[in-house]
Amino acid sequence: KVMNWNVLADVYAAESVYPYCEKWALSWTWRKHLILKELKSMAADIITLQEVQKDAYDDWFRPQLAEAGYEGIFQQKKREPIFHRGKYTAEGCATFFKTTRFKRVDKHVVDYDKLSASEVRCLVQDAPMAEKGLQRLSKGNIALAVILEDLHIKTTHQSQATGPNGGHVLCVVNTHILCDPGSADVKLWQAHLLLQTLKQMPTSNMPLLICGDFNSTPDSAVYEYLRRGSVRADHEDLRNDPCGLLKQLSLRHTLPMATAYQTCNGREAQYTNYTEEFKGTLDYIWFSPDALAVLAISQVDDESQLTQETALPSSTRPSDHVSLVATFMFHDVAAPMEAGGCEAAQGQPSGGAGSRSAGLPGLSAAAGAGGPNGGSMYHMGGSGAMVNGGSMAAPGSDGLYMASTLYAAQYL
Repeated sequence: KVMNWNVLADVYAAESVYPYCEKWALSWTWRKHLILKELKSMAADIITLQEVQKDAYDDWFRPQLAEAGYEGIFQQKKREPIFHRGKYTAEGCATFFKTTRFKRVDKHVVDYDKLSASEVRCLVQDAPMAEKGLQRLSKGNIALAVILEDLHIKTTHQSQATGPNGGHVLCVVNTHILCDPGSADVKLWQAHLLLQTLKQMPTSNMPLLICGDFNSTPDSAVYEYLRRGSVRADHEDLRNDPCGLLKQLSLRHTLPMATAYQTCNGREAQYTNYTEEFKGTLDYIWFSPDALAVLAISQVDDESQLTQETALPSSTRPSDHVSLVATFMFHDVAAPMEAGGCEAAQGQPSGGAGSRSAGLPGLSAAAGAGGPNGGSMYHMGGSGAMVNGGSMAAPGSDGLYMASTLYAAQYL
């Protein structure tokens, strides 16, 4: 079970940016408790957070989540520290995992600026142009990749990536791509560098989870590139290329990628960021559909709930982003695919999940049953009718939409 959330760093929580939010509700002393409550209530095995301030990580997130059984890894952005509330601080990405479920095998930091510098110097021969391009690309964004071994589920086939103790291994990537709406070229460049790095890492056969705030809507070039492996030549995001950077890139990759929400629900969450200025989807949980199947997603609040106090953040919702939660399982490659998970209904590659008639013991507990506000229902994967917009089975007594398919019991 994986949870992704941009928690809104205190350095950015200014009254001038969020004038509709009460001052006390915008304060870190209030918001940090609501954030922790939601993190604990979801009880995810893996948590990926963006906009985590270094001091908040050290003083709040790490100790509080350690008490709840999590180990954390933090990587700040490569930017100058910001002077805030009497001290210098920085923000970045933090990844947490349940130590009863996973063991950390390795960690890699993807430094987009450093990678840009070497790539631009190789691609652009004209020194002044290269310098101009580098100035545009150097924004300090990063990705944090953590390789985890599953302590509960052992691999069953030699083709599966296996850890030192015989368990499934997966690579969990946490990234926060540049925010600037006028820099679609930089966002696409960062997405390209991320996938190039993952291809070169020792992640052969390893399932990928790429979580984060991509600051890119589902109609963006970044989304199209990740999902389809290329960007059509007439995409409007390619028109804005002031330094000629995109012309230099071969925008192709062969990593099969899907998102949890689109796969399970037939569409992305309607909103993951909801402010007065902007309302749309920017955050995703991407995964390797050939190695993982998505079983469930948390339902994102509808607009009537998000507008109760104008927009986000509010007195009950501590960030301008909403959290995304998805439950996955490892494909059992030894068994042939029959009915398949929700990714099979999307025509994605199948890896053999779900042909056994053994259901998922304790699936309700694995998927969770709602966030701190009690309104977070789960859609369960497994039915083509659900993906095609048909009616789903009625929720059970536990409030979950159950899949019609029974799965092999290898879930995250």
